[in-house]
Amino acid sequence: MSEGYFLAPGVEAAIEQMVVPKAQQLAAFLASRAHPCARLVGLRFSAASDRAEAVVFDVDVEVGQEPVHGILPVERVAVSFRASDLNWPEVLALRMDFPRDVSHLFPTPDDTPCSLCLYEDSYDELKLAWTAPRIVERIRFWLRETSRGTLHAPDQPVERLFAGRYESLVLPPSLFSVGAIQPMRISVARCDSGVQGSVYIASETDAADPGTGFVATVFAAPPSAQGAIRLPPQDLFELDTMTRSAGLDLLHDLRTRIREWHHNGKVLQSRMILVIVFPKTRGAGSPVEVSDIWAFALVVTVAEIGQALALWQVDSQGVIGHLIGAKLERASASKISVKLLNPHFALTRGGAAAASGFCPDARRIVAIGIGALGSQIVGNLIRTGYGLWQFVDEDVLLPHNTARHELPYGMVGLSKVRAMTEWSNALLSEPVTKEGIVADVLNPGDQADALESALQEGDVIADFSASVAVARHLARDVTASARRVTAFLNPTGTDMVVLAEDTQRRAPIDCVEMQYYRALLKEPKLANHLATPLGRIRTGRSCRDVSTVLSGDLVSLHAALASRGIRNALAQDEARIAIWSTDTDLSTSAIQIQVAPAVEVKRSGYRLFTDKELIGQLRALRAEKLPLETGGVLLGSWDLQRRIVYVVAMIPSPVDSEECPDSYVRGCEGLLLAVREAEERTGGQIRYVGEWHSHPDGYSSNPSDHDHDLLAWLHNHVGKEGLPPVMLIVGEIEMCWVVGSL
Repeated sequence: MSEGYFLAPGVEAAIEQMVVPKAQQLAAFLASRAHPCARLVGLRFSAASDRAEAVVFDVDVEVGQEPVHGILPVERVAVSFRASDLNWPEVLALRMDFPRDVSHLFPTPDDTPCSLCLYEDSYDELKLAWTAPRIVERIRFWLRETSRGTLHAPDQPVERLFAGRYESLVLPPSLFSVGAIQPMRISVARCDSGVQGSVYIASETDAADPGTGFVATVFAAPPSAQGAIRLPPQDLFELDTMTRSAGLDLLHDLRTRIREWHHNGKVLQSRMILVIVFPKTRGAGSPVEVSDIWAFALVVTVAEIGQALALWQVDSQGVIGHLIGAKLERASASKISVKLLNPHFALTRGGAAAASGFCPDARRIVAIGIGALGSQIVGNLIRTGYGLWQFVDEDVLLPHNTARHELPYGMVGLSKVRAMTEWSNALLSEPVTKEGIVADVLNPGDQADALESALQEGDVIADFSASVAVARHLARDVTASARRVTAFLNPTGTDMVVLAEDTQRRAPIDCVEMQYYRALLKEPKLANHLATPLGRIRTGRSCRDVSTVLSGDLVSLHAALASRGIRNALAQDEARIAIWSTDTDLSTSAIQIQVAPAVEVKRSGYRLFTDKELIGQLRALRAEKLPLETGGVLLGSWDLQRRIVYVVAMIPSPVDSEECPDSYVRGCEGLLLAVREAEERTGGQIRYVGEWHSHPDGYSSNPSDHDHDLLAWLHNHVGKEGLPPVMLIVGEIEMCWVVGSL
């Protein structure tokens, strides 16, 4: 074993000559002998434009009795610092026979020192906490763990073939999918160059006539165990040598492929990119863990490559003459320079989901209304690989929309459906949106059949219209089995609401909406939830050309909450009510409300909907007052078009009521104020709909003579507006609902 050492770069220097701050700190630290396992050997500097200063020292290493790799108990290293301090200080192992077949080494020529890769993280981040003792300990850690064969942790990715930053090649996602046939030829286009060089985009299909200036072809090497990082090949001969060591005869296979391309002039004049797959295992005999994919751009045309590989000759006029029986001279490939490219895969739904920490979800979602909020929710969900979408909206994009809409101003004048379809399909490398429907969902006209088909085929109907009429239509008039979910902002834009049915639709979306209104009556934080906004702006001359004053950042904030809320709601079987309330400082609090199963009763040609929570409250009040009768007021809403009555809340017996064992007379104290407050807090959606009272034990819930009188009074009080009054009698066992008349 040689005891020789490489010299660190530069010439000898004294500690007084060191001017780079980190070099000064490390030299002073080692000279002080403060570290018991590190000793200063010397200092060197190079007076280039970016001055380099190297600190050479010996470190003691805990190598153990049976080291896996040839690390010695004492190793000599040099840490070289640059005055610019833009990149990690280079750490060199100076021993000439230092092992080069270990992981986490930067590739260097054999006649130069090995360069240690100490960190995975960005230097800009880590240098904020850089100290001389820390880098000494990091070097000792690297040497100790390398000696034991444990530096490359089990949870770390398999070591790549090459290190560094190179220009990018974006590959189609299906190129290496299971069962995919490697294309012999694919087209590649080069995008504009930037600070980090060009980006090359490969097409999805085998291109017979690329016409883009570049053409690519794919090869795969046999599986091999991970090894040390390599220096990138500089020419086609070096690349062939490297691939043959990995079991792939690149030049032979390339020669076979391009032999058939001589008839395509555009291909012959294109430059070639070789995409090579290196399946890697963690160790010998281990299963393939990952495929290391690299690409190599050749600086000459396909015609010139064929000539170098002895397939043909090209005369001064560019005419190809085929060579018969010519033998391949591999060394001739050294005349063809190669440039390493770093492949990336185009972003698929699966890739987008993985990048967001989710599994892709392919449920079919029909989105009704894609205004400012809806468009941003859709964009958020598509970017996380969620859903296959179809849009329904009648509007066109107008100038004022783009203050809050996802669509850019350049799409003004297009229908929102067509523009959103085009825009959303451009978010990922694969289409996620089918042709939409430009129609009013309430009056679809000639789009009625298309709309019906879309709703029937969907798994989810997402209502972003913020329209009560649309919500009722989707809940009651659409027969599709798709689960309904809705998201909307309160009038002032401070609160976000997400409502979702259960998977079995035991609580349909209109019944969930009613329980949301009940939450507004119960939750003190939501007292002003449906308050009227302060202002609007006029966007045109029509009386309908008005728009709410609402900042785009607030819409974006709530769209983010809604997209996660929708994902969470649809991930569970139960119905869901979620409200996020935002303060002026943008702090947000979440309110989750449990949804009770709906209860339906049919009376006098009407359908009455209430829920088990309200029924439980009524029974509890009855039991509490026994043996007396009690009662109060019922609150709810009517949908006269569909002959539906919703009963969602109640007001218990006023304090001036007469509660007796055999009768009940409801009082009035505070009642009018309570009813008005309920109307105000729910934006007029919840109002007085009728009366309730209890019967004592031992009596049925059938109406008594007094109950007939009560119903007559209700008709005079409520029926004069053409509304069917509701009366409820809560008995010991049963409940008797009356709607309109007995």
